[in-house]
Amino acid sequence: MAGAERYEQNMTFVTHAVAEAFLTTLEDASVTLLATDPPYFGIVEETWDNQWSSTHAYVDWLVTILEMFQRKLTPTGSIVFFQGFGKHGQHPMFDVIKRLEKSYTFRNVITWKKRRGYGKEFDYLYCREEIVWMSRSAERTGVVFNIPLTEQLRGYKGFNKDYPAKSEYKRVSNVWDDIGELMKPERNAQKPIELMERIVKTHSNPGDLVVDLFCGWGTTGVAALKNGRRFCGCEGIEKDAEAANGRCLAAKKEREAGS
Repeated sequence: MAGAERYEQNMTFVTHAVAEAFLTTLEDASVTLLATDPPYFGIVEETWDNQWSSTHAYVDWLVTILEMFQRKLTPTGSIVFFQGFGKHGQHPMFDVIKRLEKSYTFRNVITWKKRRGYGKEFDYLYCREEIVWMSRSAERTGVVFNIPLTEQLRGYKGFNKDYPAKSEYKRVSNVWDDIGELMKPERNAQKPIELMERIVKTHSNPGDLVVDLFCGWGTTGVAALKNGRRFCGCEGIEKDAEAANGRCLAAKKEREAGS
């Protein structure tokens, strides 16, 4: 039995494991979307974000994991992962992207604009986080991508009458300012359900397998199961893995009860 099916049959959506070990249990070419929020290296005080001796060591670690995952993706699959710009002399996101371009095709970087900013007296307020999208396929249309729409009406049919707009609503750009961050999260770096739902619905279809290698609170799993996707993932902190799995179970049951 393939890894994902085994986890689902046992009603275990989030396993207590490290990413390097967990991904080896997945069947090759089985995952449509890896949507994950890995540590950033030295941004928050928790141990899980400060376990590397240098930026170089952190980049080696993350690139190794994501390169290992490439063979788990379907031919039209993608990886979507969160990162930050970092600070002076320490910008691992750029190094990660550059090195991953040997294994993946770079698609875009989304800026997630937040409502609350922080900064210094002589600087702009910092209120952004980056979301990197890369695909296994190099083909322009050879990837799962369901055009996301905002709730804002377009107000016009398009600039060219021969090519009218396909929707009355405006498309989502690569700057997301319509989904705010959680003001009182239960866990550090916890993402809103609405944010992960957009990623899940854009980069996968119902019935597809979505994976998260750093589950944390379990938001990716809840978003995937709530929207009819299959899901499995791992979390390195045991108590967090158990809590995240419970939330995923609840999301699965809620969807089944409503169907």
